[in-house]
Amino acid sequence: MILGAAASISLVVFVILFGIITVVLLGIVAFVLVKLQQQIDRLTTIAEPLAEKASVTLDEVQRFTVTVGDRADTILERGESLTDHVATKVEQTATVIQTTVTQPLIKISSLINGIIAALSFYTKRTGAGAVGGTRDTSSK
Repeated sequence: MILGAAASISLVVFVILFGIITVVLLGIVAFVLVKLQQQIDRLTTIAEPLAEKASVTLDEVQRFTVTVGDRADTILERGESLTDHVATKVEQTATVIQTTVTQPLIKISSLINGIIAALSFYTKRTGAGAVGGTRDTSSK
């Protein structure tokens, strides 16, 4: 039974050592977890103001973007209105030019062509009659 007693003592020592090692390892894990929690708390206290600043900055950027978008819409609306106004004025000017300049020019051109045709006809007739008339007057 001495062998049995030695085995029993060895088993008890092994269980006690295993228990001690387990408790020490659990203690180390607990210590590491406490240190990690402290680091996380420290980083959280550092990160919270940064997150708040980022939130404020994003809010300002959003407000600025909305303002710029509104101004761009206003500029585009005014540009469209101005373009429509200019197009209307160009059409009115073209109509005025057509009625005040083009139509009288067409009438004047027609009159000049009529005068040229009349002069051409008159000079041909007078030239033919003058040549014949000169011969008749010379003969007499």
